[in-house]
Amino acid sequence: MRVFLFLCFVSITAFSQTVVLKNKVIDAYTNDPVAYANISFLNENVGVSSDENGHFSLQINKKILKSKVHVSCLNYKDTVVLASVLQSESLKLQPKLYELEEVIISKKADRELVVDEYKRRDIKASFGGRKGSPWIVTKYFPYKSEYKNFPFLKSVTIYFTSFLSRKKAKFRVRFFKVDEKTGKPSEDILKESLIVDVKKTNGKTEVDVSKFNIEFPKEGFFVGLERIHIPYNFHKIKYTKQGSRKKYKDTIVAPDFGAIYTKDSTWVKSSGKWVKHYFPQEFYKGNALKPAISVTLSN
Repeated sequence: MRVFLFLCFVSITAFSQTVVLKNKVIDAYTNDPVAYANISFLNENVGVSSDENGHFSLQINKKILKSKVHVSCLNYKDTVVLASVLQSESLKLQPKLYELEEVIISKKADRELVVDEYKRRDIKASFGGRKGSPWIVTKYFPYKSEYKNFPFLKSVTIYFTSFLSRKKAKFRVRFFKVDEKTGKPSEDILKESLIVDVKKTNGKTEVDVSKFNIEFPKEGFFVGLERIHIPYNFHKIKYTKQGSRKKYKDTIVAPDFGAIYTKDSTWVKSSGKWVKHYFPQEFYKGNALKPAISVTLSN
């Protein structure tokens, strides 16, 4: 009986230390829901994304209710609020205002050029993730003189690891300009939200972007893969650790983006900041990792 009472006390105590943040992200002007906004605690590895209707739900420890939360979404200004605010009211995001750019429609030929095409043996590792803070991982594409006759971006191919290649997943593809001073990704080239819904893949998926008439910038550009932390992307797994027979359970976030070797580091955006992502190179034969992405250019 004492053991039973002790277990009940522990369970009640643990439950009383947690709280559920459950609310909605909306447009500050129209009150329309904001889909797939990323919500991350600045100093904690805790986060979630809003669903297609703007709703989100996250269980946290009461101790971090006074912590700051960073909220970001394409076409909206980054917002930082206290976690406690999310308990009482919908989170309103301020939309960014853009000047309309002139779009010149020209007849395109059928010629194309593939940049950085990969085979399955080229995929050395992955950018995977457990439930926690959402992030964006990028790959830089420098401009080369041979691209002159292929100025338009026709499609983007994203490669996955075989581990999660058969898992359904949604993620966002983004295209970033290069900051002249720092070399970091800066503002979005494509203002439209490009959500990729992968049901099953054969290790890769191709995304047609020809309708957007994106021209290859002379300073190069970044392709970003944005992970979305929604239940649709959560998958429970069982695994064993090396040297042990014990089975463990965990929840991972699909998809696993394939990674290739590089001598440089990769720009990653987490909790509202762009940082260089370094990996323990002893695991990768002295190399770092970058996402396996290829682009097809057309004229």
